[in-house]
Amino acid sequence: MEPTSPEDIVRVLFVDDEENVLRSLKRLFFDAPFEILTAACGREGLEILKGREIAVIVSDQRMPEMDGAQFLKESRVLSPQSVRMVLTGYADISAAMDAINKGGAYRYITKPWHDDELVMTVNNAVGMYRLTKENIYLTELTRRQNEELQRWSSELETDVQEQTMELTRQNQEFKALNERLGSNLESFIRSFSNLIELRDKSVCSHSNNVASLSIEIAQRMGLPDSETKVVSVAAQLHDVGKIGVPDIVLMKSLNDLTPDEMIEYKKHPIRGQTAIDIVNDLRDAGVLVRHHHESFDGSGFPDGLGGRDIPLGSRIIAVADVFDRTSVIGSGTLDVETTLNKIGASLNMQFDPDVFGHLREIVAHIASSALDTGGTTEMELAPKELLPGMVVTRDVKTGTGLLLLARGVVLNVEHIDAIKRCYHLDPSRTGVYVNSDKSRGVRAS
Repeated sequence: MEPTSPEDIVRVLFVDDEENVLRSLKRLFFDAPFEILTAACGREGLEILKGREIAVIVSDQRMPEMDGAQFLKESRVLSPQSVRMVLTGYADISAAMDAINKGGAYRYITKPWHDDELVMTVNNAVGMYRLTKENIYLTELTRRQNEELQRWSSELETDVQEQTMELTRQNQEFKALNERLGSNLESFIRSFSNLIELRDKSVCSHSNNVASLSIEIAQRMGLPDSETKVVSVAAQLHDVGKIGVPDIVLMKSLNDLTPDEMIEYKKHPIRGQTAIDIVNDLRDAGVLVRHHHESFDGSGFPDGLGGRDIPLGSRIIAVADVFDRTSVIGSGTLDVETTLNKIGASLNMQFDPDVFGHLREIVAHIASSALDTGGTTEMELAPKELLPGMVVTRDVKTGTGLLLLARGVVLNVEHIDAIKRCYHLDPSRTGVYVNSDKSRGVRAS
């Protein structure tokens, strides 16, 4: 048990007005493991209680001035944890009960007492006192520990909340940074594809058109968003390797190339993959770039892959590439149906028939949309007059020919800001053409 006083001493107080009784009690408890104190009257006993902690109080009932019941009653105020007992020489049950009721006596002992019984009774009372003190100590210790635990819990909860808020803030910053990096990468890819097309002005907006068409095919075929994203990037950069192809080769059709020129031309898918492979986020797209000239029957280049061995993204880009180069709604001159028939004639040879089926559905939808918008007119606006929600009806280019936005794009704030900046750096001879009907709707809203 935790010490209850600096000396950790257990004391027993005997109060009796007869000196011979006190001497007998001292002799009886001479070898007891606790200190014996005596008082000749109740007042003297109360004075002793004021300065010491007493474990057991044994008081005679019949004393002058203050009887045992009164003494024990007042002792409860000074030493509430003490175990109290009353001695009576008259076997007076009434007096004993008075001592028990008023003084809170643990029990009464008659005079003359039996030594062994008294020693055992006092020892039991000391043990009860120890248990009471131990219980008080443990109760107090538990209370303090609970308070400490509550304080720690409160501090821990506060720390956890602060750390959670900090982690949330950091995650939001990382998310914003990742989104900004992703947006920057997309902008870089679009800008780079525009630079590629400066080498071949006959395919205006070709990379953007192929990317848009490839995305629609990939989505219709149920590709996950992550794979569709790779297809989009590869479609934007599928001709990046042509930067290293001589101008004389790019100016000719494939049928007019000499054997040496064809060898040079067939290197561009490999160059394209190599050029973007140094960027970790573009490596998957680089694989699709490498194989977009493979043929379904294995007769393509650069690796002669065939059938399902050709990456699906490459098969999608291959169909979109030829359609845009050939069709009048792309970069070519043939009508849509002629273009589809021409591609259809090469199914299972150059192109994947499954991919072509989705292309045909998309083209039918484009044609239907074009009919629905018949009768609308367009208007030319300066960049400062543009509003979010307007639909671009012609490709938006800078004065030196860089493509900013392809036709069909619905303008947002970012688009308009980009147009204003680029028109300031590289002024165009024309404004931005938008659907006049759509524009009126935007202005009215």
